[in-house]
Parts: sequence; C-alpha cells; structure tokens
Amino acid sequence: MQPLVENLFECPNQAVVLGLSGGRDSVALLRMLILRGIPTYACHVHHGIRAEAADADARFCRELCEKLGVPFEEYRVNVPMLARQCGESVETTARQQRRRILAEHARQVGCSAVALAHHADDQAETVLFNIARGSAGLRGMLSSRQEDGITWLRPMLRMRRSQITAWLVQIGQDWCEDATNTDPTAAARNTVRLQVIPALNEALGRDVVPALLRGARMQEEVRMALEAALVALPIMDPQGRLYLPFLLNQPEELCKAVVQYYLRLCGVPDISEASVNKVCSILPATSESSFCNLPGGFRARRAHRRLSIECPDQI
Repeated sequence: MQPLVENLFECPNQAVVLGLSGGRDSVALLRMLILRGIPTYACHVHHGIRAEAADADARFCRELCEKLGVPFEEYRVNVPMLARQCGESVETTARQQRRRILAEHARQVGCSAVALAHHADDQAETVLFNIARGSAGLRGMLSSRQEDGITWLRPMLRMRRSQITAWLVQIGQDWCEDATNTDPTAAARNTVRLQVIPALNEALGRDVVPALLRGARMQEEVRMALEAALVALPIMDPQGRLYLPFLLNQPEELCKAVVQYYLRLCGVPDISEASVNKVCSILPATSESSFCNLPGGFRARRAHRRLSIECPDQI
C-alpha cells in the first residue's frame, strides 16, 4: 500500500499543523505525513460534547503522538455553550472553533500550513450537500486554499475511505471510533453518507462517488478559468476595491460572478447566492442602503463609486 502514501499531494516541504481527532482519517494522515518526512505538529480539539468518549479520544491522540515522537497540543472548548450563545448548530460551531484553534496553533508554532484529513468520500458528500443547499452548486472542497495567511491543505482528497482503512489495518495502526458517525440523525452529513449515497448507488447500479468527484473537478476548472478571465478585466481599483462604473455596465450574470469572486478574494466565508444578491442590490447609487452584512461578521460597503469589504475587526 506504499503507493497510497505516495499519492499524498499538495503537501509542502515545511512543517504543518495536523488536526488530529483520533479517528481513522486523521490518524492515517498523521502516519502518512511521517512517512513522507514532513515535520508535523498534532493539534487535538476537545469539543466538550461526548464526555468520557471525548476524553478517551484525547488520551489516545496524546499517547499516539508520544509513541511517534510528534509534538502534540490539546485544546478544550465548550461547543454546546458557544452554539447556544451564537444561535448556530453544534456542528457548525464545532467546525468554526476547530478552524480558529488550528489557525492559532499554526501561528503559535510558526507554521503557515494546516493539514486536514478529508478524503474522496468526504468530497462526494460535500458535493451532494452543496447541491442540496442550492447555494454553492456542484462544488467540493479545495485541496489547497489560503486564508488569513494560513494554507489549508486536504492532501487525501484522491483517496477512498476503503483504501485508508485497508492501509491502517495493514500497518497495524488502530484508531478511535466515534459512535455518532454511525447515527444518521446526529448530523445532516451523516444522513448523506449513510443513506443518500447508498440509495444513489443502488438506484444507479454503480458507485456514484467517482462521478460526483469528476463533476466537482470539472466545475472547479470552469471556476478557475472564469477567475483567470476576470483578472484581465478592469474590475478593481489600485486600492483593491470593486470599480462600480465598469461593473454596473456589465450583464447581470457577469456582475454576480464578479461579486462572488470578490467576496471569495476578501475571505468572506460561506458565500451563498443570497449573499451575492445582497451585495448586488447595494451597488447602484440609487440603492436605499450603501452597506450590507455578510457571513463571518464581514460587511460590504459602497462609497465613492467603489465597493469594499470590511473585515470583522474593522467594524
């Protein structure tokens, strides 16, 4: 199974921080990074959700890293309490807190990259999830993405879950099993993984994951081509603001594509069609409002025939 490790891609030569949950996927990525000779700092986030089971996961991660000689750090956060305070789901809050902690730990240890253990089956689930939401289209996760000075890497997106499991069994490496992963009612993604994809496989008489991955890859190529074309247009001024006299003379479809590209460029998270439409509505000088709020605490503001994005710490 050595070729599986050799397929690990988009990994830099410098050190990375690894989000280590103790589950199969992150444990496999830890072992692969070590085999590739990539200096790794393991970071475990205890979400305060599964009581003794979560404590056991943290102990497993610490002991595994001690055995392998990998620097390890554990962080604890009360996700249920934070979810209640901000009115978000526990799943969303946990994801946001993990990303925040991983980025902060990377800066603390002097790393510019964080490695996440999503694989090909996760990618297929994400594609279906995005299609069902109707806001992101046929899109999956990116293998590499820069945000706030951190490069977020998903080096296992070409690997199937079954391959990863077989490899761990072959090398004799155990992992922690999260009982909630087998409960279709625990999270929407569980339902997609445990019920929707198997139903599609049965209905079509084949494994649908390769087709979903292919569709997402083709859509990503179209997006990259569009962004390359947008760069050649006079859409921004020297200060990095959208230049509205040019933009407002373009077809509505192109205007929306430019706005979506600009929001992504400015680091706005969870960009939906509703977010793009909100921004487009404030572009004309005749609009009743000159600003609108965006996900992640960002704000779009129109002034002096320009549009700029204000970060949370600027508001």
